[in-house]
Parts: sequence; structure tokens; C-alpha cells
Amino acid sequence: MLTGRKLVLTLAFGILVAVALGVGCRGFFVNQPTSVTITPASPTFTSGQQQAFTALAAFSDNTSKDVTAKATWTTSNSCIVAIIASGANAGHATDVGSGGSATITASYNGVSGTATASVDTGLTITPCPMQVVGNYPEVVFNVGQSATFTASGASGTVTWTSNNTSAVNFASSSSGTATFPSAGTATITATASTNTGTLFITVQ
Repeated sequence: MLTGRKLVLTLAFGILVAVALGVGCRGFFVNQPTSVTITPASPTFTSGQQQAFTALAAFSDNTSKDVTAKATWTTSNSCIVAIIASGANAGHATDVGSGGSATITASYNGVSGTATASVDTGLTITPCPMQVVGNYPEVVFNVGQSATFTASGASGTVTWTSNNTSAVNFASSSSGTATFPSAGTATITATASTNTGTLFITVQ
């Protein structure tokens, strides 16, 4: 049986627990993100262009916060627009190829926002291994490597060219197989009938 003193202490403890739970629940249920807005929302890229996206989260208590570095970033096609997924440079993107557009998504605490990055229409070239160079992602191959490229959406014979053969050199214009003789940058182009596609490459 509880004495008067014990009863008072028990009630006080119960009140403290209720207050703590109330604060915790209020923080958990009320101040949650209701939306994420990406800026810029619909940029148009040119080949090799770099763009830093930002993400702003709105909360149910009518506040907002920049969550760019805390969000997880994805792209619908990394061979069109490559993006850094997380960390200090999260949201930094580079237009590396063609294809029409890529959807950029930023996710924070279960809520996502999107932006549409428009690029040159045409064929999309793969493969496109991404690395971070400086503060931005790029398609990177190493000197001495070789790779065989393909162009999605192409019909008929594909012709391959490089605007810098010292960095990216095709064995023949019809094979799609390239070597990387020395460091530098190059834009490779795939042409099939009236369609073309490009991929911006860094060789290191």
C-alpha cells in the first residue's frame, strides 16, 4: 500500500513521463517534413555543364529548412545526368550525356521531391562509370583502359567519333570499342541515321 509520500512521488514521476512523452511525440508527429522542393526545378543543361541542386524541406509546424546535405539524391539515368548521392557535395550534378531529360530526386525522412533536368535529345550512350572529380561527378576512365560503348535507341549502323582522339580513340568508327591513350577530356558521339547521342568523358 502506498504511503502519502510515495503516492506523491509516484504521481510526480508519472507527470514527468507524460510530459516527456508528449514532447517526444510532438517532435515525432508534428514536426515532420511535409514536402521537399528542389531548386532549380527544371534546368536545361548543355554538354558538360555542372549544376548544384538544393533541397528545401517544409514541416508541419510551418517552418522550413535547407536539407541539401542531409537528403539522399538520385537520378533516373546517370548516363544523362550524374549526381552525388550524399555527403558535403550532395546534389552536385553534371550533364554527361544525351537522351532528352533526367528526373532528379531528393529524399529526406521519407519525403521526396523531384526536378526535371532537360538535356539534348537523342541516343543515350553507355557505359558511364561515375567518379567525383573535384566537387562534381564525371564519367571517368583510366589511361590504358578500353571500353566498348553502345547507344540505346539506335536503329541500323552506328558511327562513333571522338573530338579528342588523344584521350579517347575508337579502333574503327563502326565498332564502338575505344581506348584511352592519355589523360584529358573528350566528347564521344554516336550517330545512327538522323539520331545522335553524346557522352562527355574524363580520362585520368
